[in-house]
Amino acid sequence: MGLNTERARTAGSTRARRVGQLLLAVLALGASARPAAAQARSEGYGAVVLNAPASVEAAAYGNVPYLLGGGADLLFYSPALIGRASGMAASLHRYGSEGTLATLAGKGAVGLGDFAVGLQYLRYEGVGIAPTPVVPGTLARPGGSPATEVAASLGYAREMFGLFGAGVVAKYIELQFPRGMDRALVLDLGVAREFGPTMVSLAARNLGSDLDVGGRGLRIPTHLALGVSTRRFEVGELDMLLTGQILRRRDGEMIPAGGVELSYWPVQGYTFRLRAGLQRVAEDERSPFTFGLAFTGDALTVEYAFQAFDVEGNAHRLGLSFR
Repeated sequence: MGLNTERARTAGSTRARRVGQLLLAVLALGASARPAAAQARSEGYGAVVLNAPASVEAAAYGNVPYLLGGGADLLFYSPALIGRASGMAASLHRYGSEGTLATLAGKGAVGLGDFAVGLQYLRYEGVGIAPTPVVPGTLARPGGSPATEVAASLGYAREMFGLFGAGVVAKYIELQFPRGMDRALVLDLGVAREFGPTMVSLAARNLGSDLDVGGRGLRIPTHLALGVSTRRFEVGELDMLLTGQILRRRDGEMIPAGGVELSYWPVQGYTFRLRAGLQRVAEDERSPFTFGLAFTGDALTVEYAFQAFDVEGNAHRLGLSFR
């Protein structure tokens, strides 16, 4: 009996390892494989809404999520950690006078796992398809007709074999430019596991077909992101957390980034937070430094984040979350 039990345990462990290896292989292949024809006709990047920070907290850390947090906006960064999320989160991001991004996310649960829904809406000034420094990577020029981008997300996650979490997010994207519009469906895939006081996440984001607006091919901004976050630890009378990420963009650029938070609670249930981040900037339109503040009173958190741009109009972000 003991021998049979040991064999079953060994077989189960082997199956779990093989499943994990398969998931990692799918993530790596999905992040790099694109149809040759689509690459040949592409002239720029579309779906900027998928590049912009979707969370005020993440924006303060250099667009890096805190993987051990419980915000519903984890949906936009790590599909495998949807189960850790709770409540609702909403944010408004203002890029000078030229662009506005609004996001909304909520979390629920079903018998076989956890799910989350999200909405991102970006509006900015634009004429035709040309780069602009106002929102990095956009395909419109300031001062013209407005362009809009919408991404609606539905995510699902569950624990696999008691070893790691796995998740998938389906996104419907719609782009409307002065010269035309297009729609697409893309997927995020992710796995995550906690190792002692740290959480590690691997996610392939925005996997799908390229876009075509007004006869011009636009590439989806595919990412492969490896993130690590620590649990909060005490530093004197303060709490501190660290979070970091290495992101590989579709064009091959490697974007390391990380952030830190110091928090202080003078009264139980009321916490003040100071956040800062640093990221490699492949383009020179924005500062690599980010900054943020937050206040939590019971279940409600109010957040603010700031990033300077080299051109007129900085990024100010305000968010509310309820858990």
